[in-house]
Amino acid sequence: MSKSSNMFTSNKNSPVVKAIAPGKIILFGEHFVVFGLPSLIASIEKFFKVSIQLPDSSNSAITIESNLGFTSVRRGPEIHINPPSLRPKFGDVISKLYKIVDYLNNNEVILGGVGGQYKTFNNRDLTIKLESELPLGGGLGSSSAFCVALTASLYYAEHRVLDKNKICIQSINAEKMINIDTSGADCNICSYGGMGTFDKAGGFKRISANLDNFEFLIIDTGEAHDTYSIVEKVSKFRKNNIKLFKELCESYFQIYENGIRAIQKQNLHDLGYLLNQNHQLLSILSVSNPLIDEIVEICNYFGALGTKITGAGGGGCVLSLIDRNDKTSEKKLLEKLEELGLHYFFTKVDRLGLRLI
Repeated sequence: MSKSSNMFTSNKNSPVVKAIAPGKIILFGEHFVVFGLPSLIASIEKFFKVSIQLPDSSNSAITIESNLGFTSVRRGPEIHINPPSLRPKFGDVISKLYKIVDYLNNNEVILGGVGGQYKTFNNRDLTIKLESELPLGGGLGSSSAFCVALTASLYYAEHRVLDKNKICIQSINAEKMINIDTSGADCNICSYGGMGTFDKAGGFKRISANLDNFEFLIIDTGEAHDTYSIVEKVSKFRKNNIKLFKELCESYFQIYENGIRAIQKQNLHDLGYLLNQNHQLLSILSVSNPLIDEIVEICNYFGALGTKITGAGGGGCVLSLIDRNDKTSEKKLLEKLEELGLHYFFTKVDRLGLRLI
């Protein structure tokens, strides 16, 4: 991708900078990617929007407002959360948000500089408004989308241009402030959009494909997951089942290669079949749970082409490839999900990635 295709400009006189970055789904490769195998990921038309404003005052206050219902203000080391009743629920999340903000506030690439001298936002007020369409802890890349959108907003505030290459790199570094083991795959897909492959050796590579026919039903289990503990669980499974794990990796790689071909040929039925196969491997790794298994069974019973975990598992979200021409089956499926009190939405692959709004 040429440098010019990564650059966008907006109204230089705007007192507020607004950027959005899409969430993501993993079609193939959860956990297997940790051990060097490739994964297939895509951005989705659900977004994390970040608005920043730099008032003329200089009280060194950093305010974060979220559509989750909280407002936090930090002056010096103290963080005040309003309403205080939300501190037990969001206190840890808010602390992580400020950790990322602090990293970016002192980032020479973001803020520019000449001869090693660069300014920071630390002596100025900064108001950050967050609006997320992505469930927290749902495995849809909310933290990566936040990092990309915030990095972009701060970068644009200083440079009046968006350079996706620089923003992507710095957003990965920002996410490492709260997740040292992040691979960078999520920030890449949130920055550039579309669909791509990722593996540890080759990094991120975008796939050029016609994605118009792909539409996914995303079901939120409502159960947040701890990615680190689930990755550790799979690592222990590998150590205790060396031969079986090797066989699973070999099976997965065939699924992955066939999945790429199915996408290139626009073969939705083959793609659905492969999604089911990938989920079966994840079930063997014990990253599913009774609720996820029930959701998968319901979706496939009511005509889904394929259904699987997207993300680490143990909760989070499930993705299902739906034939939306079969309205009768779709209606029955959605009614069943509603009976279980589950939230869901339909989405397509987002082509654009990060942009200003």
